[in-house]
Amino acid sequence: MALRAIVSSKSKTKRQLAAARLRLTRELGRFLMCLAGGETDLNQTWQSQMARETATATRLQQCLERLGSYLDWTADLQWELRRFFRNLNDNQVKARCLGREVDAALQDPRWGMGKGS
Repeated sequence: MALRAIVSSKSKTKRQLAAARLRLTRELGRFLMCLAGGETDLNQTWQSQMARETATATRLQQCLERLGSYLDWTADLQWELRRFFRNLNDNQVKARCLGREVDAALQDPRWGMGKGS
């Protein structure tokens, strides 16, 4: 029973970390899409924004550290992000460029679940 509990706990932790990663990936993609005005080379936008000395660069560096590398943006995710961007008005795009949603995803408590496991 103890072994089963350990396996179950590790499985639960993996799912929670995967959910946090997915949340950050989506919020990062939405953020980059808004910064780039709907352009789809998200990794290029990510990289060029990180080269600046801004709060955005710091935020994007934190994303890179959490995710471990630049992302392979699947066609489905790119489609979802383009659709999301097209449904925003100008004020919503400006608000998204503040990065609050990305900050929230970076601070998701599920990131801490992998520590101590």
